[in-house]
Amino acid sequence: MKTTIREIPPTPSGGRLIAVSDIHGYVHYLHGLLDKLRFSDRDTLVIIGDLIEKGPESLATVRFVLDLIAQGFHISVSMGNVEMSRLSDLTGSGPDADRRFFQTLRYDHDVWKRGLFLDMMDDLGISLENVISDDTSDGVSPGNASGNRISPNSVSPGNAFDDKITPGGTSSDNASSKDASDNGISPNSVSSEHAPRITIPALKQTLLRRYRREIDWLLTLPTVLTAGNFIFAHAGVPTDDLSLLRETDAWDCLKRTAFLHENVRFTRYIVTGHWPVTLYRSDIDNMSPIYDAEKRIIAIDGGCALKAGAQLNALILPAEAQDMSQARFEHYDDFPVIRADHSQKKRKATVHMRYFDCSVDVLEEIDDLVRLRHQSTGQIFLAPKYLLYHRPGKPVQCDDYSDALLEVHTGDRLSVVQETSIGRIVKKDGELGWYLDEGSHPCSLFCSS
Repeated sequence: MKTTIREIPPTPSGGRLIAVSDIHGYVHYLHGLLDKLRFSDRDTLVIIGDLIEKGPESLATVRFVLDLIAQGFHISVSMGNVEMSRLSDLTGSGPDADRRFFQTLRYDHDVWKRGLFLDMMDDLGISLENVISDDTSDGVSPGNASGNRISPNSVSPGNAFDDKITPGGTSSDNASSKDASDNGISPNSVSSEHAPRITIPALKQTLLRRYRREIDWLLTLPTVLTAGNFIFAHAGVPTDDLSLLRETDAWDCLKRTAFLHENVRFTRYIVTGHWPVTLYRSDIDNMSPIYDAEKRIIAIDGGCALKAGAQLNALILPAEAQDMSQARFEHYDDFPVIRADHSQKKRKATVHMRYFDCSVDVLEEIDDLVRLRHQSTGQIFLAPKYLLYHRPGKPVQCDDYSDALLEVHTGDRLSVVQETSIGRIVKKDGELGWYLDEGSHPCSLFCSS
């Protein structure tokens, strides 16, 4: 599929262009951010892909955006890699396509627990257990909770916005219980144990028909959006020459690893998501956007649904902006906020775990904490037990984590990400780290010897 490019209609004079990315079903974060920014009909909201998947409410997120558009708000949305992948799964035909669709359902069910199609099925009262498939491939399956956190007792040492823009609700033409599905299933009418069975082709046709409004809109999303000197693409672009960009493979703009690290320079400003910004940093764990002025790349993915301290970031530009001189950033999360009651000196991290190198050995359990050895480096470190997870056929793994102590002054505002027996993992100005209980001695807790 070739790249498609759509120009964003001009933002009304005095308004703002507000760009976000990678909402991943966190509709409450989008609502909270727009409320915080006092989003109005003079502004333009640009969403740079990955509205759905991994997070709790994919279907609600799509409907919320569609309802804003129906109310007359200026919204432009581009395709993300998850939208393209899921739409391909849904619209493909034949046994192989049906098998891939079912594998996607299984994966979303067991790893993420939610997903756009699972949300639709829940809406219709269709359980995954009642879906008939001839899939016999290896991998996750319902009931095999791949990706679940390890329970506290299962680790063995050594092995292991304003009211005026509130959407009007669910569209009756999409989810009315009066309509019969293609398989004759009435939504929420029977328990999954006694519900009729449904084949993959029938399920796909049911979803395509019952959610035509949402699916047809997703299918029309462009690969790239432009506004003056700014280009918005989910994962980046191979070129900022629009005449050449139209001839590229769309996937090159939807799935690029660490775009900010590519050896590129642009004459336009490229705004991207896809790669959570904290992954670009090797010394700290920070969710704040990054602007590389030399490359003219702005990365804004705050890690929704993927990172413990996730936040929904926004790039905010005046309507007439042609450069970054008047740009500012804002974010939203829903972590509880406290005021620091004692100061703490900064201590650099000894370990910075990332998902692509996160295999560990469990050496010792200490209440809700574990002492771990990073398999690739041998580094020994202390981490909260809740960060551990295990997938079939793989070693115990540790989620993204830094053991840095933040510099904290009495009275500082701190967002509490996790409470532990020795203190809190908090976020300050987008950066995550420990804020230990008063009187704790960092070396006795964190030193490896």
